[in-house]
Amino acid sequence: MNIFYFGLEPLKARYTYQLSQHWMPDTFKKYEKLGKAKFISVDGDFDPDQQIKIGAVLDAVGRGKFAMSQCSNFLDMLNNDLVKDGDVIFLQDYWHPGIESILYALDLYGINVRIYGMLHAQSVDEYDFTWPMRDWMRGFELGLDKRMSGIFVGSTIHREQLRAAGFVAPIHVVSLPLHKQMTLDVLPNFNHADPKEKKVIFSSRLDKEKNPFFMLEAAKKFLASHKDWVWHVTTSGKSFKSMLPDVIEELYKYSREEPRFKLLVNLTKEEYYTELATAKIQFNTSLQDYVSWTVLESTTFGCDVVFPNFRCFPEFVPSNRLYMPFDLESAYIVLCHTATYFDSKNKKQKYNWPDIADLGRRMEAYIILNDVKQEINVWHEQEYCKHLLINEDK
Repeated sequence: MNIFYFGLEPLKARYTYQLSQHWMPDTFKKYEKLGKAKFISVDGDFDPDQQIKIGAVLDAVGRGKFAMSQCSNFLDMLNNDLVKDGDVIFLQDYWHPGIESILYALDLYGINVRIYGMLHAQSVDEYDFTWPMRDWMRGFELGLDKRMSGIFVGSTIHREQLRAAGFVAPIHVVSLPLHKQMTLDVLPNFNHADPKEKKVIFSSRLDKEKNPFFMLEAAKKFLASHKDWVWHVTTSGKSFKSMLPDVIEELYKYSREEPRFKLLVNLTKEEYYTELATAKIQFNTSLQDYVSWTVLESTTFGCDVVFPNFRCFPEFVPSNRLYMPFDLESAYIVLCHTATYFDSKNKKQKYNWPDIADLGRRMEAYIILNDVKQEINVWHEQEYCKHLLINEDK
């Protein structure tokens, strides 16, 4: 069986580089060693110096060009008789421009392949940036759904939203496909016992669905009463980007007024993970998120968290770390409580969310290799998933 993997642009400023170049290829290595599958990464045309000019997670133009070049390269393989019945197409992102050309050719060639994909968001959530596109995008989404052997999502609420929108393919809830050990390997000297700084970190994008104006007001209120704390806003991009007018200007204005509020740009992965490893609290204000890479990476490096009691977060974040959404006073109270927990006990909360995400990543490969049709939810069925993987290795 060939697994044709359509990764995302390997943009080092985003998680997509680690995910597509390292984490997911490593996930399938054991099946290659056993002779059960051949993992083939479908390349695309990519400029390593590309920056996000317009777009949210990735550049709007770059996403289309990369995905369509992947489709072109796959069509060459199809034309050269390298694609067979029983092979698999694995889309790292459900939104894959050009995929219809592959479906068209496969039908005419009469080749039966199974198709899987990670659905990160799409137009089913009113706070997602694709929501205004739903009138034309929903047709694409539901059309591709009819061809899917399985869809992977991060959280249960996302599956419910997709069902309400008319999706019918099996939907497996697998968290986000973090590779915990490879993440830790970026900082080989990290030790959970190392002391933490009195630092809050905010590392979400500054777009509308991440609610950055709310974050700014929370930072002002918290720093005003916690004179020995700092607040860092980070990006791996060369500069902050946002589709939300004025937010970057307002952040820089406050950073000039309050030097403890720092804006850090152009961070390498090592520098970003060092920020997480030395911070006490990861703060989040998202209106739309399905698990969030920020919560997985930050808790891998020992951060505590303060998140809104909204959308997917109540599924796994404990209630004493959740604030009432859109309520500044509630966010302030939970921030103060979490900061006091550290100050009074000098203890670190330990969360197993990175382990669950790591389990979900491995379950994606298990589901694909074993053609699992019964839906699986790693948040609710951790022991069952572990049992399946252990039995497979016997």
